[in-house]
Amino acid sequence: MTSLLLLMFGFSAFSQTGVLPTDERGKYTFLEVVELPLVKKDVMSANAKRFFKGYSKSIKLDPTEGDTAFYGKGKMILSKNLVGVGHPTGEARYNISLEIRNGKYRLILTDFIVTPYERDRYGNFVPVTVSTALEKSPGKLNKAEWEKNMAFIAAESRKIAEKLKTIMSNTIKDPKPEAKKPAAVSTTTW
Repeated sequence: MTSLLLLMFGFSAFSQTGVLPTDERGKYTFLEVVELPLVKKDVMSANAKRFFKGYSKSIKLDPTEGDTAFYGKGKMILSKNLVGVGHPTGEARYNISLEIRNGKYRLILTDFIVTPYERDRYGNFVPVTVSTALEKSPGKLNKAEWEKNMAFIAAESRKIAEKLKTIMSNTIKDPKPEAKKPAAVSTTTW
């Protein structure tokens, strides 16, 4: 009986899809406004720079970087996983915007463009030449794949927002890493 309940719960959790809301332009957008009244604006700016440095491989900032507004472009790799083994199915490019004010910040991920991957003659997964906006109607045949991509993009957007919230809640401008003592070296035993 317990296994039946777990199985039913698993199917209900799998069938729920995360759908992003649309903005006034009709684009799917992830928007989060977080209030941090204890953190000053200059500390938030330093935290934001540290966040973007950690995501330097997947998020590229525009060169017109400021102290209170950060704009850039990012990329998520869509993947298909089966019991720990998977492969990439595509990539989703997006625009990122982070604006900072006293005691709060706003994160916006929008303009998602999905590019599917295919295998080349060497067995590598490479992007195809056709990219489509996430807002484009998927049609009957591609609806399941579109829903999986939408759920994955929504989940990854929430992960980015959670990591940003963790870093932004730091109240020290330049946190010093904890100094670790080097392990004692024993020359008598080996």
